[in-house]
Amino acid sequence: NRKSAEHSHSLNSHVFHGIQKTFKLQRFFVGEGPQNPPYFLNQRRVFILPTKQGLGFALLLLIMLLGSSNYNNGLGYLLTFLLCGLFVVAMFHTYNNLLHLSIGPAITAPIFANAAGGFTVQIDNSNDRQRCSLQVFVPNNQRQTVDCEAHGLATWLIAYRFSRRGWFPLPRFTLETTYPLGLFRAWANIELDQRQLVYPEPLANASLPTEQRGAVAGNLQVEKGDDDFRNLRAYVPGDPLQHVHWKNYARHQSMQTKEFSAAMAKGLWLDWKDTTVYGTEQKISQLTRWVVLANEDNKPFGLRLPATTIQPGSGAKHYHSCLKQLALFDDVGG
Repeated sequence: NRKSAEHSHSLNSHVFHGIQKTFKLQRFFVGEGPQNPPYFLNQRRVFILPTKQGLGFALLLLIMLLGSSNYNNGLGYLLTFLLCGLFVVAMFHTYNNLLHLSIGPAITAPIFANAAGGFTVQIDNSNDRQRCSLQVFVPNNQRQTVDCEAHGLATWLIAYRFSRRGWFPLPRFTLETTYPLGLFRAWANIELDQRQLVYPEPLANASLPTEQRGAVAGNLQVEKGDDDFRNLRAYVPGDPLQHVHWKNYARHQSMQTKEFSAAMAKGLWLDWKDTTVYGTEQKISQLTRWVVLANEDNKPFGLRLPATTIQPGSGAKHYHSCLKQLALFDDVGG
C-alpha cells in the first residue's frame, strides 16, 4: 500500500509538472487568456527572441571571432567584443521598452458587423523613460506604431472586423517592439476581459416602409412648431418678436404671443411583419437598415419585434436602444 501510494504521488507530480509546462508553453504563444484590465507587463508576460537580422548579426560576430582567433588579430578581437557588447545592450533595451507598461482598459463603442472599425486601447507608461516604436495588432490584421512619453498615456485604435451581431469578447492582440536596433523582438500577448457590442449589418438597398404600412393611421399628436396658428398667450420675455401679436398690442396696449402647432404622426412603425425578405438574419438586417434611415431623416419611429416592442421616439439614445435590441434579438416564434 505504501509503494502504491508513493507511485500514485509520483504519477500525480509528473502530471502536475506536465500541466505546468503546457501552460507556460501556451503563455509563450497565446498569452494567459482573458485578464481584468489594466494588464501589467511584468517579467513573466514579456518574451524576447532574436530577429532574422539579430541571428545574422550573431553569425557575423561568430565569424569575426573565428577570424580574429585564426590570425591572432588584436584589433579584430576589439571590434568583435565591442559589437558583442552592443548586441547584449540592444537586447536589454528592447526588453525594457515593453517592461512595466499597463495596458487597458479598452474603450469600446458599438459597431456594425463587417464594418471597418475596432476598439481603442490605452497604454499607461508610469516610468521615467520614453517608450518608442511600439507596434500593436490583432494577428493577421493591420499593425499600428505608437510612441508613449515618460509618465504619459497613449491610445490607439486596433483595427478589427466583427462578422456577426451580438456580444463578443475582445480578441487577443499583440504588443511588440524591435527598438532600438531591430536585432531582437520583444512581445506580449494580451487579452482583456471585456466585451464588444456588434450591431447587425444593415441590408443594402432597403428603403423605408410607406407611411400607410408603417404609421399609425389617423393617430396624430400636436406639438409646438411653426406651421398653423393655435392660440394667443401672454408675452413672456424671451419670446421671438416675430410671434408677438402687434395689432392686438396697438389696440389693447397688452403684449401677447402667437402660438403655432405642427401636426405630425406619432411615429413610423418598423414592424417585423413588414419586412420583405426571408430568414431571421435577413429580416434583422432589413430592420437595421430601416432604423438607420429613419434616424438619418430625423423621423420618430418605433420598433416591433416578435417578442418586443419599443415605442416611437427619436434621438441618439432611442436609436442605439433599437439597434441594441436588434443585435441581441433571439428568434422567438418569429
